[in-house]
Amino acid sequence: MGIGMLDKVKGILQRKLYKRCREEYDSELRSQTDPYLLWIKENENTAGGSAEESYPSLGVVYMENCGSAFSIADYNKEFLLFVSGDGRIAVNAFREVMRYFDTHKAVNIVYADEDVWRICSDDKEQDADDENAHRIFPWTKPMWSPDTLFSFFYFGNIFAIRREALTGIEWLGDADYRKNIYDFILKATENSGRPGHIEKVLFHAYRRGENRRAVEEELMHSTDFIGAGPGYDAIREAAMARRGIKGHMAADARTGISYPLYQPDNEPLVSIVIPSKDNQDVLKQCIRSIYAHTDYKSFEIIVVDNGSTARVRIGLENFKQECPFTYLYVPMDFNFSRMCNIGVREAKGEYVLLLNDDMEAIDGSWLSRMVGQASLAHVGAVGAKLLYPGSAKIQHAGITNTVSGPGHKLKGLDDGVSYYYGRNRFVYDMIGVTAACLLMRRDCYVALGGLFEGLAVAYNDVDLCFRLCGRGLYNVQRNDAVLYHHESLSRGDDMQDEGKLKRLMEEKNLLYKRHKKFFRQDPFIGTLMNSGDPEYACRWLEGYELVNLSDCDDRLTEGKRLPDVGSMNNAIMIVVEDCGRESFGEGRRTYYLIKGWAYVPGADNARYKFKMLLVNSAGKVWELPVQKRYRKDVAAILPDETNVELTGFCSWIFEGTLAPDTYELWMTAKDCCSRQRLYRNMEKKLVIEK
Repeated sequence: MGIGMLDKVKGILQRKLYKRCREEYDSELRSQTDPYLLWIKENENTAGGSAEESYPSLGVVYMENCGSAFSIADYNKEFLLFVSGDGRIAVNAFREVMRYFDTHKAVNIVYADEDVWRICSDDKEQDADDENAHRIFPWTKPMWSPDTLFSFFYFGNIFAIRREALTGIEWLGDADYRKNIYDFILKATENSGRPGHIEKVLFHAYRRGENRRAVEEELMHSTDFIGAGPGYDAIREAAMARRGIKGHMAADARTGISYPLYQPDNEPLVSIVIPSKDNQDVLKQCIRSIYAHTDYKSFEIIVVDNGSTARVRIGLENFKQECPFTYLYVPMDFNFSRMCNIGVREAKGEYVLLLNDDMEAIDGSWLSRMVGQASLAHVGAVGAKLLYPGSAKIQHAGITNTVSGPGHKLKGLDDGVSYYYGRNRFVYDMIGVTAACLLMRRDCYVALGGLFEGLAVAYNDVDLCFRLCGRGLYNVQRNDAVLYHHESLSRGDDMQDEGKLKRLMEEKNLLYKRHKKFFRQDPFIGTLMNSGDPEYACRWLEGYELVNLSDCDDRLTEGKRLPDVGSMNNAIMIVVEDCGRESFGEGRRTYYLIKGWAYVPGADNARYKFKMLLVNSAGKVWELPVQKRYRKDVAAILPDETNVELTGFCSWIFEGTLAPDTYELWMTAKDCCSRQRLYRNMEKKLVIEK
């Protein structure tokens, strides 16, 4: 065979190999740009047919049939599963509901997660049950959240009850089944114990639409839920009366949402504690706004100054004549926690409000709404919605414990629309609220020992909120109490300063050492939706996070010694973002995580397969597969590179897999269309601890 013919055959072979590489790359990219479908495949075992198992003791009730004549006493089933008729029940729903009741004997009500089954007009019969073609927009419900329920019926389209335990509840009997359902659940949750939550998708609500993006956009911004709006105010006010709570509902003309205004007796004193140093103009603006825009008049202001200049001190002493406040001058290094604790010790109020000096009150009812919420016995800390000054841009709408650490969902987004089941609209129970504006009962604050002074700058509010959760109290985000936050005027942006960023990471690590069970866990949003991005969207779950975690230790294999350094092609570009020991939540295996992104410049990256190499102090080599990850952010900064959407990599080694040592980390990339193999030292070392 001549050289020309060999080249032709070689070219045909390479084209076939490249076609296979592109198909694999495109398939993986499609999968990773829709992480929810991948989550479905890896977490739901729906094999074995579509027919649901039969449970004679469980009856199904369609909510639409729960009109004025409905009565649960008419059913002879031990358990009743309420679902919307405009959707389909998941194939494992009956089994999961019965299993939950069987293992939780004291629970009389349970609800589950759900998603949306998109219906297109051109659906073919053969793909009518193809989940890949239909399932979108998961709704991961929170743990039992009484204040969220008082905002709207967050149980959604599926819940179940022990019938006999709830037969004595008076049925509202309205012609509108939605009002009947909401009234029934408010009454049922008052006297029958805490409802349970099944953290599995057990219902698929039908939604019609040809364009998936348009359907998801509409769902994201909707607030049309059972219990939302003035039409349910009479039901909520009746619930307040039953519970012995003074208050009423007030509708917001801008959003059409009604909010509860609770009224504690005798307008108790609120002590507003403001830490500040050398921020005279900002502090004055804050205090003036409180006096000008606060209808609730029973408050005192305590300023804790940790060492302002003499000029600022004189200016503030004079300012006290215009706007009275207590001025505590205590020179010391900045420690937000200690300064707040000093202020609270001097406080006379029944309630304390921790407030940044860069806050600005803009609406008169903000403090009365927060105090009323904090007066409820089950409530811990109460937070407000914070906007960037002079705008409708969100700075804070509650703290979410994300995979990247505690964060502010929706930060920087426009408050002109609602997001993901009204997360910036309704009153929501959340894992935390920011101490930039945090109100709670003083006796509770003191009983907890105040803010932890070992967290001087960051995460002290999260630590406090975690401790409140540990006591069974609820932290509540009042999205109808709105202030402006002139963020970072006091200290600058931590993320733009290397020293401050290092301190931030150290304080985050300390936070999770104190609260191991909350590492990457937020029971008010769920793992699937706790991405570190501002938006509420599904995130990619790593292998060590999967519900049915398999033993992955055999992924690590012995490798060949590295080639001579002089013969290596160091063309791989690598950025390592994580390299160290971590533990994924309480009761889970400890692992060593290495993640980041890597690519081959000037080449088609769909052709390359990457592996990680670990080299111990004796030169022995282990090979570790890497899982490629979709990195939209990386692709955006590499517009001239080819197929770099999957440049992310992630790999992990469970504790006990490798002997204690210090391991050099290398990356190797094999061109699947030729014999080329590239190597690059990752310039990181992994220390396996004894």
